[in-house]
Amino acid sequence: MAEPVAHGRDVFTLNPRGAALLVIDMQNAFVAENAAYETPKARDIIVNIAKLLDFARANQMPVVWTRSNHEAPYAGILLNKCPAVRDDHVCWPGHESFDYYPHMPQREQGEYEVIKHKYDAFFETDLDAILRNNGVETVIITGTATNICCDTTARSAFCRDYQVAFLGDATASFADDMHEVTLKTMELLFGRVMTTDEALEEMAEQLATSPALADAVTA
Repeated sequence: MAEPVAHGRDVFTLNPRGAALLVIDMQNAFVAENAAYETPKARDIIVNIAKLLDFARANQMPVVWTRSNHEAPYAGILLNKCPAVRDDHVCWPGHESFDYYPHMPQREQGEYEVIKHKYDAFFETDLDAILRNNGVETVIITGTATNICCDTTARSAFCRDYQVAFLGDATASFADDMHEVTLKTMELLFGRVMTTDEALEEMAEQLATSPALADAVTA
């Protein structure tokens, strides 16, 4: 009898070619101290996101940054659910909460940006076209919040038949229990939950064992 679910490399092997790094919503609204939707541990994951950015940039992997734009009327019903968004203009362009958190690596020229109005980075954006036109098969999910925009985007990626690598120590949520239950669900049904070091080691291993791959990625 077959096992009910597959885990780890039984699902897929993380290759740097065919993978894209997604940095989700590392904005002041969520990362800055005393922000309306502050996620304190989002500041702790910056060091791991920086490692991943270094690897992706060194190996010409696509990098996609997302930002939430929740201005009216585009945010729709979210404006009723989140009064700070509606009344204080949190995550509206021109408000400092919309900007990337400044005390971390910033988006570089040639890296993609997706502005989204909902939690799902695929919903009514160019993300799917960006990934497919770059030959991407696997998305590496980082950023905040684990159980909201990271989770929703990962599920949406899975529904589009992308392989999902969800990095538990490069995502952050408002509370540990929210973070942990999301990781358990991701591992069970939607992809692979990995640490930053595991992802980097596996990608480096693929480069070391596949000279043609290394040449293609570093050309």
